[in-house]
Amino acid sequence: MYSESGYEFSTLDGSIFDFDDGSSIASSMSSAVRSNSSMMSNLGNYKFEHDRRYHSYREGNWVVPNDQQEQDRMDIFHQMALLRMGDKLHLAPLDNPRRILDIGTGTGIWAIEMAFKYPNARVIGTDLSPIQVSPPANCSFEVEDADSEWVYPTNNFDMIHTRQLLGGISDWRRFFEQAYAHARPGGWLELQETPPDPHTDGPTPPADLPFLRILSMFTEASANTNRPFADQVSQFTSHMKAVGFVDVTSETRRLPLGTWSTDPMEKEIGRYNVLNFVEGLEAYTLALFTRVLGMTAEQVRSLVDEAKKDICNRKRRWYFDLVIVRGRKPYTDEVVST
Repeated sequence: MYSESGYEFSTLDGSIFDFDDGSSIASSMSSAVRSNSSMMSNLGNYKFEHDRRYHSYREGNWVVPNDQQEQDRMDIFHQMALLRMGDKLHLAPLDNPRRILDIGTGTGIWAIEMAFKYPNARVIGTDLSPIQVSPPANCSFEVEDADSEWVYPTNNFDMIHTRQLLGGISDWRRFFEQAYAHARPGGWLELQETPPDPHTDGPTPPADLPFLRILSMFTEASANTNRPFADQVSQFTSHMKAVGFVDVTSETRRLPLGTWSTDPMEKEIGRYNVLNFVEGLEAYTLALFTRVLGMTAEQVRSLVDEAKKDICNRKRRWYFDLVIVRGRKPYTDEVVST
């Protein structure tokens, strides 16, 4: 399966992503970070905790690591999202966009692919960590905190994009206000989120399963921070409409966890999602549970290992939702009905 820039998911047990020449995205990213290490020396003084690496800029604002293990997981999620979205990077109807902003860009893979897709556009990816690969000429990456005041001109972007930003924003209403101000008239905002709420297409599972227990603890722990991971996506459409966006839509697409589905596409998505969760459970819980719940790293990892057994149980038929919410900023002379 190829994405729009030609990246390929190769194997589940070898190099995670390969280019046509055999070089991996992971090694390319590592080389890029090393080559820029002197320039990024201040930002690159990362925090190490329980053998995982975390961002140093605005330390603690994001509880997920930024090390190579997590970067690989983010790229796995990217490929899974492409499959679920029909190999589309976005659903908003863009027409010759000139400026695109990707907030919480992570490895930068979405921004890079958008730069290839729209060579006449200027694509900016922002993140708390300078971990991105060297981009094409029309793409750049900047260390910014989207939870702070945005530094870009207002009425500027043809598209503003986020993916998996739950847990990174303390005030979503303010986020939408800023997005509205910085989108150009006619520009789009699109958010792609996966609320941490499991569903099952099979029998109701016991409530004491380690997988369900760890997700419940995750919701509880994040609720004690000012950036909770609990489902706030259900409020996105009302927030967007309230700040002025029009043509606001929300749609949900299923992300199976495992290969239990009889649909070939969902079966492939399920393979990616198992990797996503096997790698992501520790990434999302280790810092949160040790800092907030007072658990030891050994206790967290033991619980994660038990939860992985539930993940790999095809009889459970787990799935999660990919929720895609988008809206358009009205044109200056557009009459908006209320």
